[in-house]
Amino acid sequence: MSTPFSTPEEAEAAFYDAIERADLVALDAVWSTDENIVCVHPGASRIEGRTAVMQSFELMFAEAPILDFSIVDTLYTGNDSLAIHLVREEIALDGQVVSIMVSTNIYQMEDGGWRMLLHHASPEPDSAFHDELDDFQSFDGTGYDDLDDELDEWEEPARPPVLH
Repeated sequence: MSTPFSTPEEAEAAFYDAIERADLVALDAVWSTDENIVCVHPGASRIEGRTAVMQSFELMFAEAPILDFSIVDTLYTGNDSLAIHLVREEIALDGQVVSIMVSTNIYQMEDGGWRMLLHHASPEPDSAFHDELDDFQSFDGTGYDDLDDELDEWEEPARPPVLH
């Protein structure tokens, strides 16, 4: 077992670095040794337990391209033994941002250092919302028709405030 991380931020940096390098050993060192860890990959079901979580990353590393993560728009809270990080992940492939996820990462103090208990990522609502409208507006491939005119008159609902 490797030395635990001295801060939750250090554990978080190691988590994303391990994903970028598809390094399962480094990723394993970030996660808690507790069997009750949880991971929810975007659009997937909840994965519970250390073995299942690590297998999910092993499968992801075998099938996915190498991605670059930029962590932006962070909000941290917690206490002396638990840290909750709400982050926005800008994910790039070959230098081009291809996805934006909102994620919750939870860390706990364990054996004198910080380890991950939970990672939950889902598509950024604003990005998914606009993608759907873009697809709808261009579905006929031509100029505006009656549906496009109706969409022009549509007003976007008010969005809740962003907590940061």
